Amino acid sequence: MLMMLFTVTAAVSAQSVGDQKPDSTAVTTSNNSKEVVITQPEFKGGIKEMYQYIADNFQYPEEAARRSVNGKMEVEFTVEKSGDVTYCGIVKGLDYSIDGEILRLLEAMPRWIPATRNGEPVRYKVLMPLTIRAKKSQKSSMSLIDYMDE
Repeated sequence: MLMMLFTVTAAVSAQSVGDQKPDSTAVTTSNNSKEVVITQPEFKGGIKEMYQYIADNFQYPEEAARRSVNGKMEVEFTVEKSGDVTYCGIVKGLDYSIDGEILRLLEAMPRWIPATRNGEPVRYKVLMPLTIRAKKSQKSSMSLIDYMDE
């Protein structure tokens, strides 16, 4: 049985659902000069733990493995006030079988630490590009090779 090693890389950009600016940690409103502090959502344990979650749970589809499908894709999802991940979607797909597997992982993702606005949890939309690289290997399991593109 041919097993595949794969690499998943991601750069996360996010924006709150509503009128806040993307990638903001602090915004000053023009109406009353009151500072509004916005924190982005975070996967529990940080970005490396998110990569590890994907690596540990990604099941490379056989059809995609036979064709050694590689490439970049872009996904989006909303982190709710509760930290639940909802409204998962593929913005730019790679292959229908890989797209389906990534959607499965997103929908099953554990709760995140939610974004906050002035200390109160808020919904937040996350846009995340992913790179999938398959490499032929004699190993009996898949593992994450790199965390980031160089």
